[in-house]
Amino acid sequence: MTDIELNVLADEIDSASDERDTNKLETILGDLDSLIDGECSVNKSILYFFKANCFAALRIIERTSVDDTWSWHQERQISELLYLRKAVAEYRFEQLNTLMQCKILTNIANRLSSIGRPAESLAYYNKVLSVSSNFAMAIGNKGIGLYHYGQHLYDHGHSGIFFFHANKELRRFGSEPLLWDSGVDQDANDAFSAYREHTEDILEAIEFDKSFDFEAFPLGDTNEEQDYKEWCLRNKLFLNPLNDVFSSKVAASDVLHLPSHFYAVGESPRFPKYYNALKQEFVVARHMLYEFTSSDYGHYSDNDVLLENSFDGVHFGYRNELLKNSLRISYSLFDKIALFINDYMDLGLKADSVNFRNVWGKFNKKKKRLEIHECFLGSENWLLRGLYFLSKDLYAPSFIDVAEPDAKELHYIRKMAEHRYLGIQEYATSEEDSEYLKYITVDDLEGKALKMLRLSREALIYLSLAMHVEELRREDERKEGIVMPIQSTKL
Repeated sequence: MTDIELNVLADEIDSASDERDTNKLETILGDLDSLIDGECSVNKSILYFFKANCFAALRIIERTSVDDTWSWHQERQISELLYLRKAVAEYRFEQLNTLMQCKILTNIANRLSSIGRPAESLAYYNKVLSVSSNFAMAIGNKGIGLYHYGQHLYDHGHSGIFFFHANKELRRFGSEPLLWDSGVDQDANDAFSAYREHTEDILEAIEFDKSFDFEAFPLGDTNEEQDYKEWCLRNKLFLNPLNDVFSSKVAASDVLHLPSHFYAVGESPRFPKYYNALKQEFVVARHMLYEFTSSDYGHYSDNDVLLENSFDGVHFGYRNELLKNSLRISYSLFDKIALFINDYMDLGLKADSVNFRNVWGKFNKKKKRLEIHECFLGSENWLLRGLYFLSKDLYAPSFIDVAEPDAKELHYIRKMAEHRYLGIQEYATSEEDSEYLKYITVDDLEGKALKMLRLSREALIYLSLAMHVEELRREDERKEGIVMPIQSTKL
């Protein structure tokens, strides 16, 4: 398609949106499917963006109430997020003009924030600002996102740091020239100003020390430990919400655990035990990936191991097994998180049948949708919803709705690594996959292992903070009775 044709199509979508013409929007969606085939990568990105805009318009038109913030049924929003991600996944996405890249990335960040996924949302705002450091909508919405994320922390010292950095972003409005995609959006500008004033009031009230040195913390006693922690900081892999704000040394520890919570007398204080196991497995998976990336030499365990050359380009050895097992362990954490949710929310599901996709409700085959459990539907727990919507980044055969283009491939690679054979190649060859053996390049597997680590980290953070919100709700509703508080402690 030519630029003129793309502009005409964009105008058609805007017109149908303004006229609230759902039939026209559905027709355009069908047309886009046929147009995408055969287009170059750059145009595919734009057409995926157009599809996302259609779903966004349909979502707004179909709202049953003015504010559907707490709805757990967000099919249109999930489709919007999927196609925005598809736009970014195109290999020539970075050849789009700067403004278009920023709009697409900002829209992804906004959608993630609205469904309760602030950690990944902040990562996308940072991607926008790496493309254009003064893109107004990313700066303002990042500031608001930092504020709301900080509100949900049970460590008030950490909350103050979030509010400080939120204010730092929001103070850029009115103090420097910023880039708006279609001229200044006065409503957005007013909202950003209001949040700036609010965060300033909070910082004054808590007497936040703005001169605090975030780098005045040791990274360890040895060069090896320091290198490892610097890698974790850069890749934002510490179980510490502060690592979503910055890569300063103050964030270089896995301090996050469960919030204070209560048990009835005689009830087993089991949830810290669960979280200990989850956390330790994550840390091991993380170090496996680090060990893979930080060394390119053979391991002594590979010495004197007789392996036959199969002439398919597959490389064996300790390092590649580290990579494979990092992905396996981090992927396995999700079903264990589902078991935690099943127990904590008292869902009563059988332990041997619970997974991260089905723990949220029962699938209605007639309606072809998940019927969310009542205890979730009535919850205004932002990060619990974030966990639910994060589950849509994972594929399961019974749940085909996903918000992540790579979800099915990730599921398949994990299955092959866990139950069949995964052949790791330095470079792609012409060898064909079979139902027994899947080939993958080492670079591709490394990227997917890092992706799964980030997803599992995100889920572990939301699990803890969602529990904090739920405990506050239960405290408000708790009838008189004897309960046993459990305070989080370090080992």
